[in-house]
Formats: sequence, C-alpha cells, structure tokens
Amino acid sequence: MPVPPPAMTYSCPSCSWSKTTAPASDALGPGDWFAECPKCGHPDLQVSRANPLATLLAKAGRYLHR
Repeated sequence: MPVPPPAMTYSCPSCSWSKTTAPASDALGPGDWFAECPKCGHPDLQVSRANPLATLLAKAGRYLHR
C-alpha cells in the first residue's frame, strides 16, 4: 500500500522564497519536492517538516487548483 511522504516546507535562505508541499501519493511529481530554489536558483534549500496548519493549507490548495 502506498504511503505518501509527510508534508515538507522548503525555504530559500538567499531570497526568502518558501513553499509547503503535501504529496498525494508516494509517486512524487513536479512541485512535490525541490532541489533548488525556483525563484533564484540557490542550491541549498532549508527543508523541514511542515506544521499542521501549513499541511492543511497545502492539501486544500492542491484540491482547489484542480
């Protein structure tokens, strides 16, 4: 049975960009994870588990953008 990874918050220390992702399944697609900042290209993002409110908002946003 597939188990989705936990919601994660990615933030860039260079330009202050941040995004919380909450993948729907274990198959990650575009926008489910980031290796570098999409705004400035900084390669070292800070990654942490999302807090419950950020997780809820990320999941709600996923369904609203359908």
